[in-house]
Amino acid sequence: QYSLHIEKQPGDKLIHKEFLEQGDCREKFICQLLKDLPKEGSIMVFNMEGAEKLRLHQLKEQFPQYGAQLDAVCDRMVDLALPFSTASIYDSRMRGLFSLKTLVPIFSSYSYEDLDISYGMDAVRNWRRLESADADEVKSIRRHLLEYCAMDTYAEVLVYHAITEILEEKERAMQLQDV
Repeated sequence: QYSLHIEKQPGDKLIHKEFLEQGDCREKFICQLLKDLPKEGSIMVFNMEGAEKLRLHQLKEQFPQYGAQLDAVCDRMVDLALPFSTASIYDSRMRGLFSLKTLVPIFSSYSYEDLDISYGMDAVRNWRRLESADADEVKSIRRHLLEYCAMDTYAEVLVYHAITEILEEKERAMQLQDV
């Protein structure tokens, strides 16, 4: 599964791409991901070492013919969690937490609570139910999973823009001090 929100230039309309399949779809996943990702630019992820990079390294071992391309994807990744996990950026509303679910309502009016699936473990449980669900239930579960995953990547866009605004404010404050 993946969800991508692609912003070619700041302020451009977001392009959304997603992938959700059942069964052993690893190679299809790799091919579609490589097709959907822009060929250049940073790839923003959140807490990448424990999720995205780990999975891509596993896929590289399982499908070595895509190794160089998957390495190139990993090389372009930027971890949006780092400014928060290192306390370089801190807001008292974080209460010591820095998950996307914590940050999104601080920096926007969005919330995971509005979704039918609002936590990662709920997503895992629902994805596992796909195999035994009837057609109507599969359709509903897929829709809810895609909404949840789209919220995750949209949340990363929100957090990225919040970081950018914080840095711009700090730079303006420093320029005023120099005057």
